[in-house]
Amino acid sequence: RRSLVRFRQLLLTSSSPAELQAAVNREFEIYQSVGHDDQGTVLFTGYFEPIYAASRIPSAEYRYPLYRLPTNFNDWKTPHPTRADLEGVDGFGENSPLNGLELVWLRDRLQAFLIHVQGSARLQLPDGSVMTVGYAGKTDYPYTSVGRELVKDGKLPLEGLTLPVLIDYFRQFPSELDQYLPRNQSFVFFRETNGAPATGSLSVPVTAERSIATDKSLMPPGALALIQTRIPYPNAQGQLESRWVSRYVLDQDTGSAIKGPGRVDIFMGTGILAGDRAGVIGGNGNLYYLLLKDSR
Repeated sequence: RRSLVRFRQLLLTSSSPAELQAAVNREFEIYQSVGHDDQGTVLFTGYFEPIYAASRIPSAEYRYPLYRLPTNFNDWKTPHPTRADLEGVDGFGENSPLNGLELVWLRDRLQAFLIHVQGSARLQLPDGSVMTVGYAGKTDYPYTSVGRELVKDGKLPLEGLTLPVLIDYFRQFPSELDQYLPRNQSFVFFRETNGAPATGSLSVPVTAERSIATDKSLMPPGALALIQTRIPYPNAQGQLESRWVSRYVLDQDTGSAIKGPGRVDIFMGTGILAGDRAGVIGGNGNLYYLLLKDSR
């Protein structure tokens, strides 16, 4: 906490980036994550808050539900039911044990699944209003990457595997959703957040390009960090170009796919562009934590 308070003071009072950097070098110790290879190599990915069409009432158009957390969830026996058990292989959930706990319905099954992956969403309802949903809990299965499963089966190459590539694959082969989505047995429950911004695991809003998710069994929640990696930005033609960045961030979130000292997920914001940018982040970089020197 002292580190955060002091950094904020320096941020507000420094007259230039050079002055801020000199103060940081003078007053802070910098610790590097060992990464996934004990050499400091960290894999960076991105996540975002999607905006999708949805309805509070099911219909022929809106068929794929998100569910509330059951009130007796803490009493569920382990192992928990799988994704296929809870929503059916086809995603409709007609005979689901969660019937009656539907929070909202999506018209696109893959979009509903991606909300599970991202953890929150802004939903545009038919009457023009916006509903926001956020993470409420999950079953005890680890996250399984559907993209990696497609690679394992030889359906997609590992090189160049991004969210846009994954979405395009399922647009071409929608019947494959029944086979691959249930392989991620982990299942997420949601709550309505009444217009609140996307929130991390610390129950505070996350900030685009300045909030990261790490493995909180290892990394300090809320800590000041420095990341060095490549992030895509749109150029004058609207195409995404990757640029090397070195910037201060706050470690405010976690994720079931973010495990070990060699993984960081960067929050990229809300909407289509944020999703496009988040979906193509996938390179290596470095992660550092800054702690105020002991003044005693």
